[in-house]
Amino acid sequence: MCLFQLAAPASIAWRQERTLARGAAFRFQTAPVDPYDAFRGRYVALSFRDNLPILPKGTTLAPGAKVYAPIEVGADGFARFGEVLLTPPEGKPYLTLRLSERFSTQGLPLPFDRFYLEETKAPAAEVIYRKHARDRDAWLVVRILDGDWAIEDLFVGGKPIREAIAGP
Repeated sequence: MCLFQLAAPASIAWRQERTLARGAAFRFQTAPVDPYDAFRGRYVALSFRDNLPILPKGTTLAPGAKVYAPIEVGADGFARFGEVLLTPPEGKPYLTLRLSERFSTQGLPLPFDRFYLEETKAPAAEVIYRKHARDRDAWLVVRILDGDWAIEDLFVGGKPIREAIAGP
């Protein structure tokens, strides 16, 4: 039993580290949204510009169903989702999603909607992020490998957010 209790978190950590080390990097342009999570601390709440995975018309699936969102990179260098599939696409990067109660015809919510920072830095980061997101100058770099994802960094004004809040 103790071995199982150790194996579950170790497996999650291993998948995150594997994805960060070997996954392809995709930039998702963000949009503006001082949140706090009682268990994980302060974070920057993220929203994404007109770029949510969409179920094909007429598709009805129960909450909890697993779907696959293929990813393509546009001429501007930002990632975009293709129409959601019921099986993983062959030879293309994709994000594995589980349908929740909160999905709509506008698109499926992305699992990476929070960027966590040290408690003291999050308020300043939120202010800088909001300004740059309004100016369309903020994006999130997410590594994706075999449907798994891991956030690499949040950028504002072409710099990682931690550099931006540190000043010039």
